[in-house]
Amino acid sequence: MSLELVIGNKRYSSWSLRAWLVLTLNELAFVERRIDLQDPLYKESLRALTIPAQVPILRHEDLVVFDSLAICEYLAENFALTHGWPQDRRRRAQARSFCAMMHSGYSALRRECPMNVARPPSATPISDDARADIATLEHALGGLLREHGGPFLMGSLGIIDAYHAPLMLRLDRYALSATLSSELRAYMARMLALPAMQAWVEAGCQEAPLVRLER
Repeated sequence: MSLELVIGNKRYSSWSLRAWLVLTLNELAFVERRIDLQDPLYKESLRALTIPAQVPILRHEDLVVFDSLAICEYLAENFALTHGWPQDRRRRAQARSFCAMMHSGYSALRRECPMNVARPPSATPISDDARADIATLEHALGGLLREHGGPFLMGSLGIIDAYHAPLMLRLDRYALSATLSSELRAYMARMLALPAMQAWVEAGCQEAPLVRLER
């Protein structure tokens, strides 16, 4: 059985993007199954697959893996990823740490600037907490770029970059990059220019807007 990735709407689903990007960047063959989050019965469709009833969901043979970070780990353990975790164990631990930080952090920025790839880039008022999130992001990612010399966070393109891709989209769509260092602005531009990112954004822009957004 081939890999199957269940995702939400590409316009809004930031967690779906992370898993989809890892599969796509590594040129793994997979079937994409999209669940429309506007469908009032979408939770029931997802509960038939997993207890959390959230996207993304990876299906492989008789196994169901949910949560984007668990999906990334499963792919790294079972497939020869060109763009996965760093080979060096110290760098690998560092990359995993920053992905975990992304997984549980930046809550104010994510809440106030929900992902919407079809949003025309424009400024929006944000709270002090969201500004603090951006400062933390600058310290974290800017530090990685300087430490490893770029052009991506650990030097070469990998899971950690896919994991931070939705934040790069948020910074662009809400015009929040002015306070970032030149290194991080250049990194954001590189991420947005990836063909896989552009393909996701193009598909998301073609979808109908939703009232309820996934954050």
